[in-house]
Amino acid sequence: MKKITLTLAALLGITSFISAQDLYVSPSSYMFVQDEVVFVNDDVRLEATDSNIYLRDGAQLVQNTDTKNSDIGELSVYQEQTTGIYEYNYWCSPVGVADAVMNTNVNFDVTNLHQPTNFALSSDVTTATYDVSPYGYNSTASQIKTYWLWKYISGGGYTGWNHVTNTGDVATGFGFTMKGSPTANNTIDFRGRPNNGTLTIPCYFDGTDSDPNSGSDQQVETLTGNPYPSAMDLKRLLMHPTNKPLLDAGIYFWEQKVVHTHYLESYEGGYAIYTPGAVVPDGDYNNPLHANWADNGTYAKTSFSAYNNAGNQMGNSGGSSADYSGNNQRRYAAIGQGFMIMSVDNLGAAAGGNAIIENSMRLYLREDSTTGGNGSIFGKTTQNNNTQTNIVAMSHNGIDYQDIINNPTVIPEIRIHTHINEAYYRETVLAFRNNTDLSYNKFCDGKNPTVLESDTYFIADGKKLSIKSITYDIDTRLPFGLNADNTDNTYSITINSLKNVSPNVEVFIYDKEADTYTDILNGTFEISLPQGEYDNRFEVVFKDASKEANEEILITETEVTNSFDVFQNNTNNQLVIKNPKSHIVKSFTMYDVSGKLIYNKHNLGNETEYTFPTNTLSSGAYITKIVTDQNFEISKKVIVHN
Repeated sequence: MKKITLTLAALLGITSFISAQDLYVSPSSYMFVQDEVVFVNDDVRLEATDSNIYLRDGAQLVQNTDTKNSDIGELSVYQEQTTGIYEYNYWCSPVGVADAVMNTNVNFDVTNLHQPTNFALSSDVTTATYDVSPYGYNSTASQIKTYWLWKYISGGGYTGWNHVTNTGDVATGFGFTMKGSPTANNTIDFRGRPNNGTLTIPCYFDGTDSDPNSGSDQQVETLTGNPYPSAMDLKRLLMHPTNKPLLDAGIYFWEQKVVHTHYLESYEGGYAIYTPGAVVPDGDYNNPLHANWADNGTYAKTSFSAYNNAGNQMGNSGGSSADYSGNNQRRYAAIGQGFMIMSVDNLGAAAGGNAIIENSMRLYLREDSTTGGNGSIFGKTTQNNNTQTNIVAMSHNGIDYQDIINNPTVIPEIRIHTHINEAYYRETVLAFRNNTDLSYNKFCDGKNPTVLESDTYFIADGKKLSIKSITYDIDTRLPFGLNADNTDNTYSITINSLKNVSPNVEVFIYDKEADTYTDILNGTFEISLPQGEYDNRFEVVFKDASKEANEEILITETEVTNSFDVFQNNTNNQLVIKNPKSHIVKSFTMYDVSGKLIYNKHNLGNETEYTFPTNTLSSGAYITKIVTDQNFEISKKVIVHN
């Protein structure tokens, strides 16, 4: 058998990059790619059954044009399933069953699932189709029980699940469920024609609640995922101009607790949510330089809920899912990752439609599915240690992912954890984003996908949210709801973590009925409530107004503004701001005399000194303005000599 060898071009000095206009693999030939990215501008042709591409050790295939692939050869790529026979993965296959039809994507079925002969030895490409059985429920190390293969398209509740088993198929771009393996050696070898190009994914609510006993009565969901043999940028999925008006603001990931049973009544799980953050205007979707691409978005983990045999949530269970916020907010989906999308909420009227997945959402970013890692993520109960020392991220779409990985937009976050009935924690995430307010800000805010019987959430325009973005203002009062199902319910609310938040920021829970402020940054707000929905009683605030009402305001605007010193150090080519009193700087802007914006910085904290390079500026006069958290302004003209 002949091996194809292509010239490799070193990129960034870290990895290798293989590029081709078209890629053709002849009969009795193969292409073995290890820890590299293959970029093909047009289509891939694998002419014969023994024409193969093997992607190993993190290798990925990225394609550009909407030219579908062809022929009967197969691409092979690995992904690891969950270790445990009782827990689901949500999958989306990167390949379909190869056939003689040219230039088209082909459906997935169980014959695409192969078992490597020696998964630990990447050079061993021998494999066998996974043995499958529709009988029984417990998969083994060598056999997959296909009872657990289901798909979900525009479903409105538990009855929306459709069985795939060993005889059905799944169209390109749609997801499916499958339970895991009892062993740690649980590698799936996906083999088939690689998916490529633009895909249409329906997620349409026709105005009728198809399942009154479960799910939403005003929206539907579709199980889809990353359909490509490369990583996928989920922010681009939600920012696509076609998808924006059709879809809800989030991507929803199923997370499940290990419970050692197949009985639905014993399931404990829920949906974590990713929202994409700062919105990229439709006209700038293909502008890779738009600043909002650098906002990774926000991720909120889920609290686990129990279910009955009709798929309804029944009570709450202990525990919550893994926190992937430290890994690029789970923005990047690894090969094979499935997830739910949801139709937009149109208050009961018909909504949603055909969402688009396309090649511009593809990138090369190796998988690192650890919570504190830096890579694309495939969620599973047991994570392999794929942590990378040198991160390489790149795409043909023009976005500088390498810079975003290393220098993302800093979004200050406050993660509030509420311990409910001493059984489980609910996480609610407050993000400080510019140009957001107390109203519902689609894509910056994220709805609570599964409001539990006893739960907590932010409230905006009547929506119950797990993620809320606001522009920080010390006078903000953010409604915070508590849902209480039992006769007696207990809540302990505190700050679990702060990220890039000024140490001078304070956070309180205000109880309107008791007229009390409780510091949840340095303490805990605890309360017991009878059954009911408390959506108008509590607020998250940033100052204790009771103290302010009884204390003289000692700091005047003059004292604050006079404490700042702004000057140009032409020797070092730097603009210097001295802030010896450590006042909080909400924003800093700098313009030239024509009005051109030079610097526009926000949420700078309370450092005693800031410096900004001016070596690239033309000599002349510039206007600077500082705004503090109390909205005091300091303006000054500086002269730059270069």
